[in-house]
Amino acid sequence: MVALLMTGCAGRVVPTATLDELALQPTRGAPAAVSELLARSGATVFVFWSAGCPCVRRYQDRIDALATDWASRGIAFIEVSSNAGETLESLRAAEHQRHLARPLWRDEGGLLARQLGAHSTPTVVLVRRDGQVLYRGWIDNERLPGEAGREAWLEAALQSFAAGTPALAKSPTWGCTITRSLSSAVPPQCHSPEVASSSSPGGPP
Repeated sequence: MVALLMTGCAGRVVPTATLDELALQPTRGAPAAVSELLARSGATVFVFWSAGCPCVRRYQDRIDALATDWASRGIAFIEVSSNAGETLESLRAAEHQRHLARPLWRDEGGLLARQLGAHSTPTVVLVRRDGQVLYRGWIDNERLPGEAGREAWLEAALQSFAAGTPALAKSPTWGCTITRSLSSAVPPQCHSPEVASSSSPGGPP
């Protein structure tokens, strides 16, 4: 049995479900347990993804570039759809229309998003193969590439993992809220950060 998922920011066990009990369905191929996906790489970046979120569109090129850069170092990137109302058919259509480099994975019921504490898209969560969460938050603090004062939070977390050194556990998050049910669904829009700044990472999510 794989160990229960650990949160990197608090060092405690999330007592909801084991990684063996959580499964994702890809747009291409058979479903897989999260534990199986994690076992394939030294660490995995789960990118919480939504077809309707403008923030996801804005960050897709940056996600693809990081995925390419880190693939040779044993890091996998997996885009996960957790929103209520998104289906495999709609994800396949988005994948085709946008010429996505990797298959999308469906998190039915938003169970993985809840387990990892992801509340918006495109929140990213870096998880070691043993199930320990090393980083949860935003890719960086830019609205658009090239803006001044860039803080590359995910890249720094990846570099820390590769070097075996501690990293920032979480960062501010923006994005479109992950909806849990169709009755609560609202038109996706990028919202304000949940944490005021990266210098005070102790707040939500």
